[in-house]
Formats: sequence, C-alpha cells, structure tokens
Amino acid sequence: MRIHDITRTVHSGMPVWPGDPEVRLEWLSQISEGGSVNLTQIHMCAHSGTHIDMPSHFLDEGENLDDLDLNILIGIARVVLVPDDIVAINETFLRTISMDGVERVLFKTSKTAFETAPTLSFNQNFVALDASGARFLAETSCKLVGIDTMSVALFDDPEGGHLPLLEAGIVALEGINLEGVEPGEYQLIALPLRLGGREGAPVRAVLLEGWN
Repeated sequence: MRIHDITRTVHSGMPVWPGDPEVRLEWLSQISEGGSVNLTQIHMCAHSGTHIDMPSHFLDEGENLDDLDLNILIGIARVVLVPDDIVAINETFLRTISMDGVERVLFKTSKTAFETAPTLSFNQNFVALDASGARFLAETSCKLVGIDTMSVALFDDPEGGHLPLLEAGIVALEGINLEGVEPGEYQLIALPLRLGGREGAPVRAVLLEGWN
C-alpha cells in the first residue's frame, strides 16, 4: 500500500486568502538558545493551507464541526484531472465525467494558487467551481468535494461555488496537494482539528493507494 500525503506544509509566510492573517510559526523556547525544550506558537486562520469548510462557513445556522460525521472524511474518493484549458469547473465539464455513485471527488488542477515561487504570492487566477458546477454536484450523491486550489469556488464568486454545496450539507476540502497523484480511486482519510463549534479547521489528509 502506498500513502500519498496530500496535505500542504504549514510554514511562515505561506499564501493565504487576501485579508486573512499571515501564517506565523514562532519559537516560544529553543534549546539552542538556552531553553529547556523546543516550543512552537502558531498564528493562523483556520482556513489556511489544507482545511475543510463546514456549512456554517457561509450559513449562520449551518452545521459546524461539532456536527461533523467523520464517515464523510474517510472512504473511497475519486481524483479527477481538470484539463489545462478549463478555466472553471462548470456543469458542462462535470457532465463529461461519470459521477454515478461518487461520494467524494477531488479535483486536480494546474493552477493551485499556492506554488508561485519564488515570491509565494497569492494567485487569484485559480481554477475552481462556478455556480453551475456547484449546483450540479449538489444534486449528486457527493458528500465531499475537494480541490488543490485555495477554494472550491472561483475567486470572484466565492458564494456561487460554495453555497450550493454547503446548503446541501457537502463538506469542502480545500488546499490539498495532488502533485504526483494520478486520476483514479483512492481511500481518503482527512481528519480536521476538533475546534469546538467552529466553521472550519486545518486537516491532515492522505490518500491510500492499493489499500485492498
């Protein structure tokens, strides 16, 4: 069995959504400087790096992490390659792939909004769901929609790509790293921090290949 770690490394200065606080990992204590232990303090938004969105991220009365069924985050997931010429994952594109019985879908794109070295600046021209694509998935058997960009929704229409999913109770898994992962079916394990009553949380996500 092969394990694909699809989690983004959290590090100081990593790209974040415009307006979100900068990610900072700071030393509270270092042995090399006379401390008795090495001790790290973390400053970050819950939606930095690889994370999940619960319905309450956009819906005031929506479910939060206390309501999360972990079965949604553990199970067979299909990785779908989005061609380079696709600028938005819309209903037309989704009708070209088979979604029958798919409960977890992970979209692999060529524009992740993360890896823009050497500046590591935010790239708003990433590929994501438009409103028609989100509405289409909301009518399928999907319980989880993941993507390797910073958001499941296009930068200029965050509600259009989020609301149909979240209103249908679909969890969004954002900011995964699918580099080196081929399209196909895998076993997904994506467990968030247990942040009480919150709308989202960082996740450690892996795909298992050849698990059966």
